Amino acid sequence: MNHCVKINIRKISAVFLCGLLAVSACPFSQIPQVSAENTDVSDLIDQEISYQETPVTSFRVENLSPGIETDLDYTDWWYSEWENCHYIFLPVTADRENLVITCSAGDMKISLDDQEIHSGEMTSVLSKADEFQITVDEIDCGTLRVMQSNLGCIYLTTSHGGLDMLDTNRGITETGSALMLNYNGNLEYKGEIEKITSHGNSSWDYSRKKPYNIKLPQKADLYGMGKAKKWALLGNYLDHSMLRNKMTFEISRAAGMDYVMDSVFVDLYADGSYRGTYQLSERVQIQKNRVNIHELGEETELLNEKELKEYERKSVNAGIREYAQDSYKYYDIPNNPEDITGGYLLECKMNIRYPSTKSGFVTTRGQAFEIKSPEYATQQQVEYIKNYVQELEDAIYSPDGCNSLGKHYTEYIDLDSLIKGYLIEEISMDTDSYNESFFLWKDRDSAGDGKLHCSPVWDFDFAYYNYSAVRGNWDGDVGYSWDSNNLFAAFFPISGYNADLGKDSPTVGVSWIGTLYKRGDIVKRTAEIYFQDFYPYLCDLTDTERDGGAILTRIGDEITPSADMNNARWHMYGGSGFKVFGPKNGDNYTECVEFLRNFTERRADWLAQLWMPLVSEDENVSYQMGDVNLDGRFNQRDLIMLEDWLHSKGTLTYWKAADFNQDGKINIFDFCLMKAKLKS
Repeated sequence: MNHCVKINIRKISAVFLCGLLAVSACPFSQIPQVSAENTDVSDLIDQEISYQETPVTSFRVENLSPGIETDLDYTDWWYSEWENCHYIFLPVTADRENLVITCSAGDMKISLDDQEIHSGEMTSVLSKADEFQITVDEIDCGTLRVMQSNLGCIYLTTSHGGLDMLDTNRGITETGSALMLNYNGNLEYKGEIEKITSHGNSSWDYSRKKPYNIKLPQKADLYGMGKAKKWALLGNYLDHSMLRNKMTFEISRAAGMDYVMDSVFVDLYADGSYRGTYQLSERVQIQKNRVNIHELGEETELLNEKELKEYERKSVNAGIREYAQDSYKYYDIPNNPEDITGGYLLECKMNIRYPSTKSGFVTTRGQAFEIKSPEYATQQQVEYIKNYVQELEDAIYSPDGCNSLGKHYTEYIDLDSLIKGYLIEEISMDTDSYNESFFLWKDRDSAGDGKLHCSPVWDFDFAYYNYSAVRGNWDGDVGYSWDSNNLFAAFFPISGYNADLGKDSPTVGVSWIGTLYKRGDIVKRTAEIYFQDFYPYLCDLTDTERDGGAILTRIGDEITPSADMNNARWHMYGGSGFKVFGPKNGDNYTECVEFLRNFTERRADWLAQLWMPLVSEDENVSYQMGDVNLDGRFNQRDLIMLEDWLHSKGTLTYWKAADFNQDGKINIFDFCLMKAKLKS
């Protein structure tokens, strides 16, 4: 084949292409005489070839899910502007020995590595290699690369404009059908999708790969996560590891937090287009399999004639779309249940995002809350939960921890739950801490302790140094998100405070957590919970010396084939030019996961060194000899910590565990005894 003439196909006019088709039996180098008005062929000579446009008008691979009766399992080829080639992205279920390729190039012959493709027939050609040269008759049409994932997959077909239209207009709603398969090819769901909508704020605004919410017509148990209608498809485009949300879910689970959202990684296909690696996740909502508390909204709906959203929306002390201290908004719904003490699901909101909430309130100090449930809250319900939260806030900011009613803040909120919520934010150095996606819930007084609790954790795209930010409060405390060796979440201002009003304003520029962290007993309890419920799992998560390696590394390894396929589609890593925010995480997926592992390890160890003095003298601390980092295990990591300490390069977390000869001193003799014990 003659390749002496380089042609940029993007610059070939429609008229020229028609002429090309007329002489398609000839290679490009033999048709310089073909011309048309307004087409200067000489402009095309000696330019780089672009294979975005070829004589191939369609190229689709079908029969991707053998054994499943469906017409949704297909994918079209995709052109990569970065590699100047075409891709076929195959799901784990595809049998490359038995695929159907449906393609067209007019009357011309399409070949892959000189093997002719017969459109609509079963073929094993894609099993022969991962890269092919495409020719149409003798025309060079570039390279076709084939990649295959190892995860379960979801096929969507939309009813109207498709996801591309939704991607450019977040206000629209799509419907459609779905086929969901696990990695073994077994059916998880097949049926209608009642609603497909946009998901998130910054994760939508700054992502080329968009996240979505989906709603099923009936509850379904997807991938063993429990029955529900509402689900989220998280794109994780801003997180090159795609693991920050998943990892934080698992940290909260290990810490024993009340409710944790389950999730699985899948490959998403929509209308024949491969969309990338997605995290199918439960959504934060009051529901038996999620936040399992009383559904006050459903009870209210049964007592009223109209749908709750049809009632008039009203506000007090501010406009409906305004943020102001001590304001609230509600729906003018006539009938209330007898017991309105729960359940409520609240989310902290930034002042700039509070105006778009349906039901909500702002405290006297400026902390805004959206009432996620009941979504359409009555005036009595909003006033009840607003007053409850206000009494809590007043107690938190009082010198003795009691409000004007003489009630301590621990009478309103489960303190350990709040501390665990704080620790998640502090460990992750989440730049949205307390501003967004920080949830609290309260069940009915008759159903539990009648207090607020913190959970579930949600939305950590901007955590673990994935975004550079400085947070400071009016006390002069400052935290830096890129430095693993400083406090961060403890120094947040109260969400939405207005500094322009000055310090005489009722808005106080120190958050609830920042205020509580000034109390020695709270800091000590924070340290105790950290070592009891967080640090052991963080060590397992990041310790490369443990049996089986670091858990986080293993999770990354498990989705690497899909992640690499995702990167070919979106170019999320590979250079600083592909990073939307924060630092470059790595040149490949393995490096991106290692960036996250390394930062989390350093963060966990620094917090351990910060808080260990508060528990090290506590005789009630349980430990095993040699476990100087108090992670629940005696291993090589403890020996390294002791060696660093002996060379004045580090800090011992728990010195008593290193005193092998029981003389009250830590020295080289203890090191030798520790080393011998490890070898035995």
